[in-house]
Amino acid sequence: MKKRRIMKENEGYSLIEMIIVIAIIAVMSAAAMVTISIIHNAKAKEAASTLEDALFEVQNNAKGKICVVNGTQEKAYRYALCVYKDGTKYYVRKGYYKGNDLPKNKATSYEFVASENVGSGKGSSFSTYVSVKYVDSTGTSRDVGTGDNAVYIVYDKQGNCMYGYGQFEFYRSGKNNLLNTLVLNKNGSHTSD
Repeated sequence: MKKRRIMKENEGYSLIEMIIVIAIIAVMSAAAMVTISIIHNAKAKEAASTLEDALFEVQNNAKGKICVVNGTQEKAYRYALCVYKDGTKYYVRKGYYKGNDLPKNKATSYEFVASENVGSGKGSSFSTYVSVKYVDSTGTSRDVGTGDNAVYIVYDKQGNCMYGYGQFEFYRSGKNNLLNTLVLNKNGSHTSD
């Protein structure tokens, strides 16, 4: 007797198999969304940490020291930072503030002199996934930008913040989701959450 091969006809996928595949895709999509959210939160914390490190370094440099610019001691200069936006990225740049009037007084002339060439002379950059808002001591909020929208942080020789103290808020770029906050106090201390 010859054995015959009997092939079962392929009837396609069953409804249960399709439901299982859709459930697997849904679980993987949810996991990807959670992962993306975690990454964006980490980028905001990294941006706050970058700013916090710069604040700490510049404040420590300011305490009791005269600024040395291009090898010359400059008594009219103060240690400072500039937080600004260039294109789609935000930067924090270390430098010196020259002049007696603070930068909020636009009628006077002041000058910010950069002290580093990190990032092609732009300073340390934040992630492109992060946008930054600044809330000054009066509660006025604005997006950090270029020119007049840049935020200058100026320290005196005791390490107190003469200008630029307030709250820096880090958002997911293009969204209005607050991811992290850094508060800079007038005495130069700062906290991040």
